[in-house]
Amino acid sequence: MFTLAFLSDPHLAPLPRPALSELMSKRILGYLNWLRSRKDIHSRRVLDTLTWDLLAQKTDHIAVGGDLINLALHDEFTKAHDWLQTLGSPNRVSVVPGNHDAYVHLDYGSGIGLWDAYMTGDGSKTEPLSPSGEGFPYVRRFGGIALIGLSSGIPTAPFFAAGEVGPDQRAALERILSELGEQDVFRIIMIHHPPLTGQSASRRGLRDVVELEGILKSCGAELVLYGHRHFHAIDTLDTVSGTAAIVGVPSASSCDGRAGHLARYNLFRIWKKREKWHCEMTGRGLTSPNGEITQIEIRMLTE
Repeated sequence: MFTLAFLSDPHLAPLPRPALSELMSKRILGYLNWLRSRKDIHSRRVLDTLTWDLLAQKTDHIAVGGDLINLALHDEFTKAHDWLQTLGSPNRVSVVPGNHDAYVHLDYGSGIGLWDAYMTGDGSKTEPLSPSGEGFPYVRRFGGIALIGLSSGIPTAPFFAAGEVGPDQRAALERILSELGEQDVFRIIMIHHPPLTGQSASRRGLRDVVELEGILKSCGAELVLYGHRHFHAIDTLDTVSGTAAIVGVPSASSCDGRAGHLARYNLFRIWKKREKWHCEMTGRGLTSPNGEITQIEIRMLTE
């Protein structure tokens, strides 16, 4: 049995104090939004409590679905790297970037490239991949299970939080899914933005969601994990290889008391029996803003 933990959108707090020069961009609106409301939603105490609980589960691997930071300040990238190290070494933790990680145009090496070791494939035969996507998608294999990391984080105009996979990544993903499907591999896709049409408004959703959903349908996948919406959701998608489970998770630091928005992570236990893959999901998180991390549900995602 293989156990994967998935959490997303930690939006690490506290926010470093930005220099005036750093606010001469879209960041000024994000900074004001942080001061007005987001600082009261994203709690470092909640995030630390949730990650301590997660680490106690002794999982085989941890996946982080993006938006580690808030305004793409230099100090945020380095502090996020420090936080990733508390989760585990790069061979035990995988990351994909979100829109807040790509909040403004930055050189890759001085931005999310600082987390590169956590976003690198294992050198399986599905690589090299996209020639222009900074190594995305990447593939990590765990025996008969594969984790595929897609990047959807792109800089956008003020008041927009859209994402895009892009043609290079889509072409690589199509090839990877087909190749792994022929090997009867359990394929897990991790992406920040919701991967299905209708899940997000256009200014916040994937610009190429129709194309991505088409690839999922025509090539197949067993499990797709995403964040971005800060909301717990489970959907399904009929694909050429069967039904794929599409699972979204709330922010890992959220103390937003609305139903479905409190901090949570999911554990996925995956095994093969009699030539058939099985996947069980256990949700652990808050049930009240000031409560403790508890088991919320256990659900089979396969028939």
